[in-house]
Amino acid sequence: MASFIILSVILAVINSRTALFLLFVSATVTLGLAASDFAALPNEVWMQLRLPRILLAAFTGAALALAGLLLQTFFRNPLVEPGLLGISAGAGLGAVIAISLGLGGLWLLPLSAFAGALGTLALILLLGRQLRGNNAELLLAGVAINSLAAALINLILSVGDATTLRSAIFWLMGSFTLSEWPLLLASMAALTACIIWTARKTQALDVWQLGESEAIHLGINIHHFRRQILGVTSLLVALAVAQSGGIGFIGLLAPHMARRLGLAQHRLLLPATLALGMTLAVLSDLLARRLIYPMELPVGVLTALVGAPAFLLLFLRRNRS
Repeated sequence: MASFIILSVILAVINSRTALFLLFVSATVTLGLAASDFAALPNEVWMQLRLPRILLAAFTGAALALAGLLLQTFFRNPLVEPGLLGISAGAGLGAVIAISLGLGGLWLLPLSAFAGALGTLALILLLGRQLRGNNAELLLAGVAINSLAAALINLILSVGDATTLRSAIFWLMGSFTLSEWPLLLASMAALTACIIWTARKTQALDVWQLGESEAIHLGINIHHFRRQILGVTSLLVALAVAQSGGIGFIGLLAPHMARRLGLAQHRLLLPATLALGMTLAVLSDLLARRLIYPMELPVGVLTALVGAPAFLLLFLRRNRS
C-alpha cells in the first residue's frame, strides 16, 4: 500500500526533478515490503529462495522496462512494447519445445528459451535487411512472427500430454520461482552492460526521436544504430523471458509512466524507467503471493489484468489527441 501511495504522489508531480528521487524511494519501499519476512525465515531459505526471487523480479522489471523504452524510441511510438517483435513468443516457443521433449529444468529450460529468442532475433534482423530499414514494416513483420510462434506453441500443447501441458502453461503465465544464483548473476551483469550502453547513447536516442534525417545530419550511422538497438532489446527480453516466462505490459507501462512525469530527455528517462519497471515487477510478485494466500497467482496474469486496460486507455487517449 505504501508503494501505491508513493506512486500516486509521483504521478502528481509533473515536470519536477524531484520525481526521480521519489521514484527511487518507491523502489526502495517496494523492495522493503518484499523483504519484510526476512526475520521470520531461516537464513538458508532466505538466501536460496526468497532473495533470488526478489532480485529476479527486480531484474525482469528493469530489463523489460529498458527494452520497452528502447523500442518506443526506435519506433517513435509510445504504444510499442517488447512482445510486439515476437521475441517473447520466440523464447516461449523454445521453452515449450524443451518441456515437450522432457528437457525442462532450472538450466535447460532458460537456455532453450534463450535459444528461441536468439532465433527470433536472427529472423528479425534478416527481415530488417530485406525491408531496408522500414520501421513500420518491421513492426508488422514482428507481429506476424509473434502470431506464428504463438500458433506453434498452441500446436505443441494440443498434441502434448497432460504433464507437458501443465508445466508449459505454468511457465508461459509467468513466475519468478525459477531463480538460480549463477544465471541470475550473469543476467544482472548483462543488464548492467545494457544500461551502460544506453547511458552512453542518450543523446543519440534523443536525436533519433526527431527523425532519421536529423540523425544522419548529426553523423549517426542509422543502420548500425538500428542493429544495436534491436540487439540490446532482444538480449534484454530473451534473458527476462528465459527465466520468468511471459510477463507482459511492464515494458509498455514503465516508459510511458516515466514520460508522464514530464521527462523527455533519455538521461532522465533511463533511471526513471528502470526504477518504475523494477517497482512494478516486485510489487506484482508481492501481490501475486499475498492476494489469495496460501495460493499464488501467476505474475503474468496479474500484470495482464492491470496492463491490458491501461493499454486500452493509452490507445484511446492517443487517438483522441
